[in-house]
Amino acid sequence: MGDYQVYGPTENEGPVETSNEYKFDRIYSLDQIALRHPPTMIPPKKYFFPEKEEMLESDGSDFREPELGDRFVIFGVHACDINSFLILDKMFSKGPYSDYYYQRRRENSIVIGIDCEPTEYCFCKSMGEERVESGFDLFLTEITGEDTYIVKIGSKIGEKLSDFEGFETVGRDFAVEVIEESLKWKEEISVETRNLSESTLQSFENEEIWEELGERCLGCGNCTMVCPCCNCFDVKDITNIRNHNVSRLRTWTACTLFEFAEVSGGNFRESIKSRYRNWFFDKFRIFPREIEEFGCVGCGRCIKACPVDIDPRLIIQKVVGEKVE
Repeated sequence: MGDYQVYGPTENEGPVETSNEYKFDRIYSLDQIALRHPPTMIPPKKYFFPEKEEMLESDGSDFREPELGDRFVIFGVHACDINSFLILDKMFSKGPYSDYYYQRRRENSIVIGIDCEPTEYCFCKSMGEERVESGFDLFLTEITGEDTYIVKIGSKIGEKLSDFEGFETVGRDFAVEVIEESLKWKEEISVETRNLSESTLQSFENEEIWEELGERCLGCGNCTMVCPCCNCFDVKDITNIRNHNVSRLRTWTACTLFEFAEVSGGNFRESIKSRYRNWFFDKFRIFPREIEEFGCVGCGRCIKACPVDIDPRLIIQKVVGEKVE
């Protein structure tokens, strides 16, 4: 890709217990890429909204902003994660000012998606996020039984990429048939979302739901750290006592952590119950109010990452009054 850095899904070469996991990493050769992969534990949002980034540096007399000019390709992104990018686009451009760091990385990127290898945790169909109509340059759907893909073009950059040798035009009906076939899998647990935002508001005083979760939840923050839609961050100024340089760093944080709600004089969400309820309300009440979309794409990462097996699908069922499976 010329002067573009390429990132994509690779097999995790960690300890035995994580040997079946996948992660997005720098790609140097094609044999690194895992075309068929379940959702990675850490979502690819990290390339637009890094876990840790320097916002500026000062030597006491002048300020220096980081270089954000590197162009890059993210290959092998699933539909749910592409849709999470669109949610983050809205969250980082709300109000009179957009987030410069996020926007610059988005502008310097090419996104190439691929159809998913769903797991028992996925509920993207319930959330309406199993398809993509925008937010990508190319999207690949495998033709069953063949080492060939239907390629959907999503931008002018995608059109240019499709000019390379190896692409050929196919009929629209055939392309639609292949795409629909790839989406015939069934969720293990489905949820009803039509009245979820209003039901979430009405559930605020339902102490039975939140007390039970407060007793189980460890407040570890795993669910937020693996979420492709969560976008809370902390900003700290770090001083080097030797040369007096100051770096301003932005890092991910989680509203489920105790220190998130610490202010002068105390903590306004001291209980785990109140913090988990706030996390749930953010996703299913505040996001729809602010950007008219849920803050969840149904990727299932939070379910897999939870050490005490809290399953938001079952919470949604309770909140909307469904029978819990």
